[in-house]
Amino acid sequence: MKEWILSPLEKTSIRWISRGRTVAEIASLEGKSVVDIENCLRSALRTLEAKSIAEALQKANLPNPD
Repeated sequence: MKEWILSPLEKTSIRWISRGRTVAEIASLEGKSVVDIENCLRSALRTLEAKSIAEALQKANLPNPD
């Protein structure tokens, strides 16, 4: 299995998404802007070679809140 290397904020953001939080909620919780979190999630998608958040969650072995 491939090991993915995500930044701490990427890991945290993906975990919050898996728990059903919105980008705005994550930004508030992490003291970042919405744009920062959106960029972070885009970066995580690239790193995980995922085309969607659902695929990223699967590759990161996290539950999908849907």
